[in-house]
Amino acid sequence: NLHGISFQDKKMKITRFCWGVELSRAVKYLAIYGKVMSVIGAIGAIVLFALPSLYNRHLQQLLAKAHFESGAENVYQDQEINLMQIDPLSGLYGVAVFSLFINIGWFIFSHILFERNRNNDIEGVKTMIKIGSYIIGSLQAIPLAILLIIGLIIVSLGPGGMGIAGGIFMAIGGIFLIFPSLLLHGIRTNSQGKVKIWIIVQFVIFGVALFAFFLGSGVLYGLLQMIVFCLSFMYFKGMVIVHYNIMLENDRTMNMEIADGMNKETSMDTTMKTKHREFSNPRSDNPPPYAAVV
Repeated sequence: NLHGISFQDKKMKITRFCWGVELSRAVKYLAIYGKVMSVIGAIGAIVLFALPSLYNRHLQQLLAKAHFESGAENVYQDQEINLMQIDPLSGLYGVAVFSLFINIGWFIFSHILFERNRNNDIEGVKTMIKIGSYIIGSLQAIPLAILLIIGLIIVSLGPGGMGIAGGIFMAIGGIFLIFPSLLLHGIRTNSQGKVKIWIIVQFVIFGVALFAFFLGSGVLYGLLQMIVFCLSFMYFKGMVIVHYNIMLENDRTMNMEIADGMNKETSMDTTMKTKHREFSNPRSDNPPPYAAVV
């Protein structure tokens, strides 16, 4: 039970899959990183929302120039081309709104986490870390589940030549869906082993991805990609690592409380037996025979 156990003055250290940073410092990093990246993401979403309008204005300027140089006949042709080019960009509005919504939610989550950590609200911090771990596992599981479903649809309804592609989608989605499922189930059932499997797999994927970055791009560009990827890895996987250490600390504290309770019971039993021996009367416990008394 994550809500029934408290830490000692926030001095718990994240020792598993980490270098021993204190809980409060780890949470502070996660909160600040989330707030900064959500603001950057929101700015990007606003720019993305304005992009179709800016592009349309640029094309309108080109049309005005064409009208001045070539006459009205070419203007209608340019307008037709203009509409054909703008229509695909209209889909960016939906992407921008969705991205803005996600980043606002991310900022709110990070701000609440930061405030609870600053106010020494340990129970609140643990709750937010657990919610964040649930969100991370869900964000991994949903696209993999969609990929698996798409593969099933292609194999079942698609033409014969698409069966191989559908099988590949099913294999990728099905295999990789196992690990976020283990994460979500481990968080729900407080199973450290399942969460640990997910963390180890993420480190393996992290190593493979870094190796691919250096093979597929130059040194400078690969280094830039590595920095961005490492920061993202430290946040999303770090959130789960913190929760994993909280689970271990809770179990350790609970076992210590159980052991202390058993020691207290044993001590009380020993004390009661000692007092019983002190106040007991051997003569009354073992009276002499009647003949001896007479």
